Amino acid sequence: MLKIECHGSKKDVEAAEKYVKKTCEAELSEEKARLKIQDLIDKYELKASVSVNGNMVWSKKRIMQNLHRIVKHGKLYDKRMPRYYPVGSTLRIPEGGKLVLSKYFYEFLYQYCGSIAHYNIYGWVATYPTLEHLKAFFKKNEFGKRVIDQIPTWWTDIRNIVESIEIVLFPLQSYIRAKKKK
Repeated sequence: MLKIECHGSKKDVEAAEKYVKKTCEAELSEEKARLKIQDLIDKYELKASVSVNGNMVWSKKRIMQNLHRIVKHGKLYDKRMPRYYPVGSTLRIPEGGKLVLSKYFYEFLYQYCGSIAHYNIYGWVATYPTLEHLKAFFKKNEFGKRVIDQIPTWWTDIRNIVESIEIVLFPLQSYIRAKKKK
């Protein structure tokens, strides 16, 4: 029996439970349940965090939307929109630019893709500032592996996201791999 939990505000949890409870009743394998829940999260834009047997199920839609913004900018930050950090009561120091990488995508990267947190999101962006750096990371993460090779097969929602990311980052290679499978 799967243990499915929802966390967040009362309103968000109630909305998620309305759709997710049916998945519990269906007696699916964890692999199938994770994909079904991911589809529900994306279809109904659920805000609550949903976990299956203690492991969070991720929204493919949110991550892919953020990835497309990163591809459009070519960077994980936008220097045209600098951020300022206050120093004392009157002085402000410019610090890089506004982040294009979302906190949600950042958490996905350091929790499941073979990266360390690099202290915080700004440290991660300083380490991987451009689209080319992100591509290199997906080819060889901080453990020296291709990201998809690091993810267990039962994390079907996460594998689904990483496969979609690779299609966007490496369209020609993804096409060649798909042709070989046929």
